Amino acid sequence: MTATSDLVPGPLPGGRRPLPLLTPEQIGALKPGLADVIEYRKSGLSLDHIVGCPLDCGYCVRHLFDNFEMKTPRRLMSDEAAVEALVGHRYFRPGRTPIQLLNRATDPMLPVVKPHVFEVLRRLDGRGLTNHVLVITRWRVNAEDCAVLNSFRNLRLTILGHPLEHR
Repeated sequence: MTATSDLVPGPLPGGRRPLPLLTPEQIGALKPGLADVIEYRKSGLSLDHIVGCPLDCGYCVRHLFDNFEMKTPRRLMSDEAAVEALVGHRYFRPGRTPIQLLNRATDPMLPVVKPHVFEVLRRLDGRGLTNHVLVITRWRVNAEDCAVLNSFRNLRLTILGHPLEHR
């Protein structure tokens, strides 16, 4: 497994370029809770290393972070650093701690975001982790997405969202 530098990001699986990183100044301007990529919850740990969403869901928790106007997704850190932060968290237990991905600041299945979700899942699965991972989306999950999601052998994935697109 090779690491991709944040300074010269290579393409993600599927040929997409990584989302740009927010600068330290931009991160500093966010509410502290939004800038913290790992959130402890009674139900496990939430990994939220991407912020910004073009969807205007009235019930979105982005209102709580004064972040509803940030419509373009941006990364707080690389996918690799996000995985390291998650598995290095003091409350993370391999095979035990439930994980939620990108559920408070963006939609994980937006076309520009999902390559990062798949990369995070690939890195977690590649470590042989068997943790339960929850991904909640309001966007579409298509047959190609299902093929990627079904390719992970170790993680126990639950995807909540729209059914397959009809062609």
